This record gives sequence, C-alpha cells and structure tokens, in this order.
Amino acid sequence: MLNGHGGNMKEMGSLYGLDPGEILDFSANINPLGYPDCVRTAVLERFDDIVNYPDSKCSDLRNAISAKYSCHEANVMVGNGSNELFYLIPRALKPESAIILQPTFSEFQDALRSADVKVTDVMNEDDDFPLFNLQDPQLKECKEEFIIFCNPNNPTGQIIPREEIVRFVEENAERVVVIDEAFMDFVEEEERFSVLQEAQTLKNLIVVRSLTKFYGFPGLRLGFLVTGTPLMDKLWEYKEPWSVNSLAQAAGTVALKDEAFALKTKEFMSSEKKFLYEGLSQIEGLSPFCPSVNFILIRIDSENIISSILQNFLIKEKIIIRDCLNFVGLTEKYIRVAVRTRKENQRLLEAMKEAVSEADRAEFF
Repeated sequence: MLNGHGGNMKEMGSLYGLDPGEILDFSANINPLGYPDCVRTAVLERFDDIVNYPDSKCSDLRNAISAKYSCHEANVMVGNGSNELFYLIPRALKPESAIILQPTFSEFQDALRSADVKVTDVMNEDDDFPLFNLQDPQLKECKEEFIIFCNPNNPTGQIIPREEIVRFVEENAERVVVIDEAFMDFVEEEERFSVLQEAQTLKNLIVVRSLTKFYGFPGLRLGFLVTGTPLMDKLWEYKEPWSVNSLAQAAGTVALKDEAFALKTKEFMSSEKKFLYEGLSQIEGLSPFCPSVNFILIRIDSENIISSILQNFLIKEKIIIRDCLNFVGLTEKYIRVAVRTRKENQRLLEAMKEAVSEADRAEFF
C-alpha cells in the first residue's frame, strides 16, 4: 500500500544517501506555508493531555468543523487522516461491488479490496483528461452499488461543478456515492464545487476531507467526513475508538479558526500555481495541465524522456517529484509536482529545464 506515494523524506534520503532536511519535496501536496502558528501553541499547551485517553467522539473538533463548514455536528465524523475513513466506509457499509473513476488516488482501490469489494475501473481515457462526464453511458450501464471519486481529482486536477454532482447523486439514489474533497480547501470559489453541505441531506452521499494538507501538518493525521444520519449510524458501529489523538484534535480545532491563515494560503496559492504552470508550459517537451489546486499533472511529450529519467536527474539536484505509474491509466509519460514557494518553484523550473534538455540530447543513454 502507498507504493509510489510522496512525502517519505526519511526513506528517500536513505535510498539516495541524502540528508532528508536537504531534500526539496515536490512529491507531496502539502501547504508550502506550513502550519498556522496557533497549532504549535495549542499542541504545546495541551501536551500533558497525553497522559489521558483522547475524546473518542472528538467533540471540540467536530464543533469547530461544524462552525467552519456550516454543517451539523451530528453529521460529522473525524478520522486519523482521511485514509482511515476510506477504509472504514466499505468495512461498515459492506458493498459487494464498486466503481472508481480513474485515474485517481490509489488508496481507494486498496481500501475497497481490503473489504473484499469487487472493483470496476471506469476510465477517463482522453490523454487531455477533460472534465469527467458523470452522464457517461459507462456509468449508467454499470450495476455496482458504490461509486467513489475525487473532486478536485488527484492527480489530474479536474474539478466538477456542484450542480452536476448533486444531479448525479440524485439520479443514482440506489447507490452510495463517496467523494474525496481532500484538496477542496485550496480551490478558488469553493462554493461552486463542494457538496459538503448536501451530504447532510442526500441519503446516499458521503463527502470526505483532509485537514492536514491545507493546514500543513500531515504527521498528525487528521480528516473528517460528512453524511446523513442513516449512513452515519452504520459508520459509527464500525468506527474504532480513540483513533484520533489529543494533540491532533487540539491542532485541528485551532487551525480551523485561523481565518487569516486560510486567506493567506488561498491568495498565495492563486499566484504561485499560475507562476509554476506558466513556467512549466515554456519547457519544450512538457505539457502541464492547468491546475485547479496545489499540484500540477505534467505529460511528457518528448520521445526521449520518461518519468524515471526526470526523477533520476532531479534527485541529483536534491529535488523529488511524483512518478505517476501507480495511478491507474497513467504511464511513465506522466509526472506530478506540488506547488511550493516562489524560490522553490524557480529552482524546480531551472532543474527541470536542464533535465529535459539533457535527455533530449540523449546524454542519459
């Protein structure tokens, strides 16, 4: 599981003989501004809470989520990262079969198969990855009772408008629809795309979110889901107690209240994703996809280059990018990079330009 997943600096440092602190990580899509200052303060102030069991219902954090996203606390469940929730859902609801809209986050497949669910992949086979058509005949022909997809999609960056998703969920009332909105906090005009609030009233919809990507503390593991009462009752029957530790709960509670940090992040990301996209677009042999969030999928058009060549060159420059081979439907001709700070983005662009140039001159062969 998680083969090819980004972000393991200790492993990468050991593999390549580098100090993890020297590595510039473009493989994991985490807020480059880091975590809010209030998170450090809250964790230190609550540190002595580790002598007690955490609140198994995460009451304070659920209350903060409810206030932030205008949803009822009873419709919120918190997990040890969104990944715990992806494994919980099929274990609790016990579907026999499921559809995954591909290419997408590889853990969906692992979570479903660990619960003995038969998986059918419905592919977006256009190399330009246009917006996935939820009215696609393939979806109507399939009989699977469970459907899961990302919005915005990881790794392609597609983002489906809220109205289309609501229509799809309503038209598939006999199926449970699970939507991963892990990167929705980074989206401009979020209200046009998120169905978080609709998950409270549509009886067959579950929306899952991450708190650690936007708020910059993936090491603490924190995510949540929103759904209506019937599905929520089933999920609580299988939810493991005490899976979210006290420090993570404290961090999430204060981070959600930091509106200045959220605004700063969105303004920063709006500027930097444009800068990095335009820079990548000027490198001959690469075709980046216009980003909706904090990462960019890149198709390698040059005949002489595959993803491993770029990875091997860039690691010499102490830069790590994401190979996309473990995404169903993607090949060695695709890579993904995170959006980081201006200085770091400039460094990536310079190194990437040199790598592409050297490969085209066949210096790797």
